[in-house]
Amino acid sequence: MNGNLTEFSNEVKTQFFESFPALVKLEHKIVENEECAFCIEIKAPSPKAEHPLCIDTSGEEVTVSFDAYHAHFNEFFGESEYGTAFEFITQIIGGEFAVVSYWRESQWCGSSLLRKENFPINNENYPYANKIQIRSWAGNLDSEIECVPRN
Repeated sequence: MNGNLTEFSNEVKTQFFESFPALVKLEHKIVENEECAFCIEIKAPSPKAEHPLCIDTSGEEVTVSFDAYHAHFNEFFGESEYGTAFEFITQIIGGEFAVVSYWRESQWCGSSLLRKENFPINNENYPYANKIQIRSWAGNLDSEIECVPRN
């Protein structure tokens, strides 16, 4: 292992910093299965977000995670019917979307990245859950909804 990023990781790193040049100081490398990958973690302004926005290139894919949700992409930019890592990142930090996660006590049941008008009002999609947490980048959409679980 020589500590050099893979070609894929270098390409994603270059594209990321072309889009977000002010974040270069947050970069670090991670090593997984003797592969050196690009990683960056960005703390959200929201005090309720439990996990930062994290972008990494382990396994030759781009994984973007925030709070209790993550998604995988084949590239940073490009054509995809499911969107790109860049689009996903801008949705998270743009203020119109938030991570909606469903919980039964401390057990995670599922999560989604949703636009504000699509936020749930109950646990219909995850009937086992007794709590819905909504976490946004800036915190302006943050809330919690208590639910009656159905076993």
